[in-house]
Amino acid sequence: MLIGKMLAVTAVDHIAHVTFFPSYGAEVRGGTSHCQVVFSSDEIASPVSELFDSMLIMNQASADKFLSRRADPCLVVINKSLCQTHPETAAVEIEALGIANELGDSRVANFVMLGAYQECKPLFPIEAVHAAIGRVLASKGSKLVELNLRAFDAGIEACRKNRSK
Repeated sequence: MLIGKMLAVTAVDHIAHVTFFPSYGAEVRGGTSHCQVVFSSDEIASPVSELFDSMLIMNQASADKFLSRRADPCLVVINKSLCQTHPETAAVEIEALGIANELGDSRVANFVMLGAYQECKPLFPIEAVHAAIGRVLASKGSKLVELNLRAFDAGIEACRKNRSK
């Protein structure tokens, strides 16, 4: 949810029309949750999509539920730490949890994924995402902001390394 919100907050300054549509449902009690973020130069008729041109998949339950809803083409950035991948998925695989643990906090795996996505699909200047992270997390304290900025940058680097293989 938070990385979807970060994308939407960043997009507001760069794209004419943006929607952020979170979906918790029964998932609030420990299952998967998801959100849809839509960017468009035209008005957005519906914030809900059936097919997606980008996916950030954090866990296996989300992979099982959403990978069948890929558009053609579709950028899939998948948390290899928690997801089994298949060659036909053609995903960018990021060890997000492992990287987050190296940074000292598994909870920043989502920002590792956000950084990888930014590197794969650079919709915004990196500085704009950094500023959005600072704004959204400001109330949590400077240490948490700094940790999430490091996680975001580590995701960018992980994606670069992934592509150079």
